Amino acid sequence: METTAAVGSRASIGTKRYGVIALLTMAYTFMYFGRSAMSVIGPTIMKEYHWSGTQFGLVSTAFFIGYAMTMLPSGWLADHFGATKVIVTGTLLWAGVTFFCPWGATISITTFMVLRILVGIGQGVVLPSAGSLISKWVPRKEAGRAQGFTMIGTPLGTCLTMIIGVNIIKVYGWQTIFWSFAFLGPIWCLLWWKCGSNSPDHHSTITREEVDYIRADQGGAPGSFGAPVLTGRTIFTNKNVWAATVSYFCYNYVFYLLLTWLPTYLALGRGFTLVKSGYMTAIPYFVAIFTYPIGGILCDWASNKYGQNFGRKLFPVVGLVVGGVMLYLGASAPNAVMAVILIAAAMGFLTLTQGGFFSIPNVFAPKNAGTIIGLYGFIGTMAGISAPILTGVIVDHYGYDYALFLGAGMAVLGAVIMLTLCKVEQLVPKVD
Repeated sequence: METTAAVGSRASIGTKRYGVIALLTMAYTFMYFGRSAMSVIGPTIMKEYHWSGTQFGLVSTAFFIGYAMTMLPSGWLADHFGATKVIVTGTLLWAGVTFFCPWGATISITTFMVLRILVGIGQGVVLPSAGSLISKWVPRKEAGRAQGFTMIGTPLGTCLTMIIGVNIIKVYGWQTIFWSFAFLGPIWCLLWWKCGSNSPDHHSTITREEVDYIRADQGGAPGSFGAPVLTGRTIFTNKNVWAATVSYFCYNYVFYLLLTWLPTYLALGRGFTLVKSGYMTAIPYFVAIFTYPIGGILCDWASNKYGQNFGRKLFPVVGLVVGGVMLYLGASAPNAVMAVILIAAAMGFLTLTQGGFFSIPNVFAPKNAGTIIGLYGFIGTMAGISAPILTGVIVDHYGYDYALFLGAGMAVLGAVIMLTLCKVEQLVPKVD
């Protein structure tokens, strides 16, 4: 157990890295306001424009087409030229285009889809840029909890959108959601300009002690990285990187299935009113606010106790298996309240995985973590593209239960891939 003196000594080192994590948490929160707005307006906009499930799936998928386009290049750019320019540019883009989304919907479904693609392009830079920043701002022993706390913004933004959004729709109309959320992006950019930086070495008020503390657990001497810079060939031909990435794809399929379809499922598949479906949808994401950081803390604990390989994989595997089982049981539940409880449990276990998933790149390649997370995001976004449209097709032909059954199967498959095919260890540069 860590002594009181040790905790006090760590606090005296400095806490600027915690401020950076808090800003990245805010970036995720604001991003998910803009992203999940589409989900909460689903029942309303489908009724207003007479869209089928397949058409709504196409509109939801449009975002992920743009999201995929910037994942890989933004990770590489953040690693090599600094993440600040990348993340600020992307944030201003998604916020600006979000403001005009209601106008696009009045013209045609095609125009609306184009605008949602542009929103996706802007948001696609946030995940790899944040990963690159975390790899520079925290020591490896804190990587899991840093990722877990940063990703609180995902369920927090979604949860607040579901609660606030349904009331905005009821009083002011669905268009106001987009107009309101668009202003949050520029606010975050001003805060980052004031308080953030590309790395501890570039921060104007950080202590030398905190910089040395961070650097000491990154494999190099204070003020430098000791881990090698890897080539794309080393990264993209490594089977362990691909196993972790494909496992993350399976997780993402379930996550985006719920993100894009859960409000509509509860309203049309389980009979809730629009407002009640928004509140009920918020419950799984409220659970995830706590399980994201818990998963990160548990991941760091397990890696310290059992080693990087088993420790970093333990909770991704457990979370995917139990989450998949809970999702299957939720789809089969005899009543709507039980379905919400089981789906909330599924979300809780699924999001326990994220501290593990996103700290693994810090072990693979500390100086190329943004690039690997960009690969995560690019392949994971293929799930974001396929899950909404495939779910729409399944709903139109077979019903909601089978769409959730498929999601449960994807979760279990991801666990099997992570357990059997991925070994978490630092990559060795290939020699030509």
